[in-house]
Amino acid sequence: MAQTLLRCKVVLAGDATVGKTALAQMFQSKGTVFPKNYKLTAGVELIVAPVLIPNTSTTVELYLFDSGGQDIFRDSIALCWSNLSMVALVYDATNKESFANCAMWLDMLKKHRLQKDRPIQGVLIGNKSDLRERCAVSAEVAEEWAQSHGLQFFEVSAKPPGRDVDVPFAFLASKWHKAYENKIAALQSLS
Repeated sequence: MAQTLLRCKVVLAGDATVGKTALAQMFQSKGTVFPKNYKLTAGVELIVAPVLIPNTSTTVELYLFDSGGQDIFRDSIALCWSNLSMVALVYDATNKESFANCAMWLDMLKKHRLQKDRPIQGVLIGNKSDLRERCAVSAEVAEEWAQSHGLQFFEVSAKPPGRDVDVPFAFLASKWHKAYENKIAALQSLS
């Protein structure tokens, strides 16, 4: 069976210090790399991570555009969002404001992308779920918000050893693969 390689541009967006970089690095390294000290993401950093789709010969390469969350970078990072395939909105489960700001991040993504007529597909990720005693946003509230915006909700913890870090990314890769399969089937039905 021939190998198929698909590429998917995923924008990671959310406030500063919610753990976008830690999440992306823990996913890419399969749990071996966790930034011990906070490092400001200036603009956008690209992280590439392959995901093998189970029971297929397909690999989806996720191009994770880790976007800085500081106000000063908002205009420059938006330039990288124009041709996104999917989105991963990340908030800190212990910070209610970072969750509330997801609406602003989603609006910015919608405003700067090229295909404004199609709904944005992606995930809402509640990071730092290891800090249950400090939780400021319930999973029920986050899931309801995600569903109302056409997103799938996941709770994770990027803190080593990492909890469910791969799950939202595997979901995105599978969704991208399914969209590809649907397009192939539609094209084949035309002939």
